[in-house]
Amino acid sequence: MLRSSLKGNTLWHVGSKQLKSTAGNELKSTYDAIVIGGGHNGLIAAAYLQKSGLNVCVLERRHVIGGAAVTEEIIPGFKFSRASYVLSLLRPQIYKDLELKNHGLKLHIRDPSSYTPISGRNDRDKQRSLTLGRDAAENARQISQFSPADAKAYVDYEHRLDSIVQALNPLLDVEPVHIPTWMDGDAPLKTKWANWPSVKALINFGRTLGKDLPYFYEFLTAPAAKILHSWFESEPLKASLATDAVIGAMLSPEHSGSAYVLLHHVMGEIDGIKGAWAYVEGGMGALSASIANSARSYGAQIFTDKPVQSLLVTPGKEVRGVVLQSGQEIRSKIVLSNATAKVTFLDLLEKVSLFLTLLQTGSL
Repeated sequence: MLRSSLKGNTLWHVGSKQLKSTAGNELKSTYDAIVIGGGHNGLIAAAYLQKSGLNVCVLERRHVIGGAAVTEEIIPGFKFSRASYVLSLLRPQIYKDLELKNHGLKLHIRDPSSYTPISGRNDRDKQRSLTLGRDAAENARQISQFSPADAKAYVDYEHRLDSIVQALNPLLDVEPVHIPTWMDGDAPLKTKWANWPSVKALINFGRTLGKDLPYFYEFLTAPAAKILHSWFESEPLKASLATDAVIGAMLSPEHSGSAYVLLHHVMGEIDGIKGAWAYVEGGMGALSASIANSARSYGAQIFTDKPVQSLLVTPGKEVRGVVLQSGQEIRSKIVLSNATAKVTFLDLLEKVSLFLTLLQTGSL
């Protein structure tokens, strides 16, 4: 969870923009909160914490912030989004709270959303293809090339997905129910009551979903191929839609659970357009830069080339800061890790501390 501030006279290049660090960005020995790693999640956390009044610093191992949302020059003269390449699932409230557009974020809606070239020609000797986008009438025309029945079914399919997403959407902005506390008959009422907003959201989800609950369960558990075969008959349409079931999932459409990825890819929103995706001007690194700019505007400090070697753990097994690879210690009562779970628990935390912590919390 990191915030954006540039160090020394380092120049940051994001797309066509050049960002220069501000003066006086010296690493201090104590902060209210430290964020390990400068990925977009870390930057968002740092921005919110700094905005709430805490003194926050972000420590990024690499020379550039962004984690998987970065823009880098891979071929001389050409810059690329190296990992994440389109935007949709960032929660709408974050755009508003952090005023990302005021901090340089520019988006271009992806339309059309897919293009599928098909071997062979139609009866007019033209190359066949299937293009889908935001124009419902054009989508129907495109799909009708292969199946008029599928053109009608596609409207119902999108409506079903939208109904599920609308029911699910409020759950994304509340904490999950803490099941052990909720089920513990001896837990104090005050502790149980803290769970009520999450429980209420879950109940409302079930009520809103209503008759679509079996379909939601199927999307969570079934192979995408099963879902698509049940809705459509034309292979070009099924193949085009199946793409969204495998991107980033390391699955085939025949794998159980791959249908959820279909649902996942329509859960986002861009500029109030449900299910839309967008390209970020300047590449995905420009998104991270806008979040960093927001965090820095509140006073957060962001440092690159500052790899963390370990967490500072007290004899009472409380984390109270970090140790950099340079040997410098930075103390804080709050430490958030934007690193992977493996790096956080197996590389930054001493094995003895990890074992005792798991033992004390009943995780072992």
